[in-house]
Amino acid sequence: MRVLLAIVHFFRAEDGSTHSSTDAHRRDQRASVLRQVIDSWRGTFGATTTINIEHKRFERLRGNVDGLDICVLTNGTDQLLDEDHAKARGVRHVRVQVDNPRMLGFATRRLFAEARNAYDLFCFSEDDLRVADPGFVGKILGFQDAFGPRRLLMPNRFEWNPSGPTLKTWIDGDLRPGVTERWRDALPDEPFLRLGRTEFRRALNPHSGFHALTALQLAHWMRQPHFADADCSFIGPLESAATLGPMKTFPIYKAFGTDMGFLEIEHLDTRFSSMRLPGA
Repeated sequence: MRVLLAIVHFFRAEDGSTHSSTDAHRRDQRASVLRQVIDSWRGTFGATTTINIEHKRFERLRGNVDGLDICVLTNGTDQLLDEDHAKARGVRHVRVQVDNPRMLGFATRRLFAEARNAYDLFCFSEDDLRVADPGFVGKILGFQDAFGPRRLLMPNRFEWNPSGPTLKTWIDGDLRPGVTERWRDALPDEPFLRLGRTEFRRALNPHSGFHALTALQLAHWMRQPHFADADCSFIGPLESAATLGPMKTFPIYKAFGTDMGFLEIEHLDTRFSSMRLPGA
């Protein structure tokens, strides 16, 4: 199993901004978050070490995937990638030049297309999403085995926040049906699926800031006339780059209700869980 991970990264300090990717006061924190994201993938899926206490030595174990290549896509100088850390973790820095940095995520499509014959799984990730489940990749592939390649499984994003309504908050709640209706109606499918005891629902909010496609699914997407477009009609450019292309191509499911943790990814921020909303 060879996996290509493309992390889309942008930072440019702007006076008075409170957005995490442009807030000058969060420069160091955002640089640290990017390193954590890289380390989470390399540490969770790469080689590990166990201690043989009897013989007083370290022993190396194979990773959960046979090969994981990590690329970080940046736009010009608007980035905080630590080149020494990237080199130590075997990360390739892919420099892209776009006039509107919010469109940077669309550049992953060309990267995936060029590498389509070299990998089994292609992952898109925003630069503040951390994985910690060694079964993450296996669950994505297991969903495909059970329900076929014309359906896509997305993770549920969450935030840890001691000041939130609860310590853990799922942040991608349902959108108004009209927000995704035209794309959902174009690809009719079952509202619910079940695998063992785990229930999946056709996502009313398909966005995760992440998607993962097998080589077969990527080939299917590439055959669609919308593969090379830069359609930003789902919320905005950031959300569209991560989600709209897959949503036009596949019915998207997420683990549902008390099963939401089946496939999860951590948003290394607290801005959603800190919103002042009623309830909880």
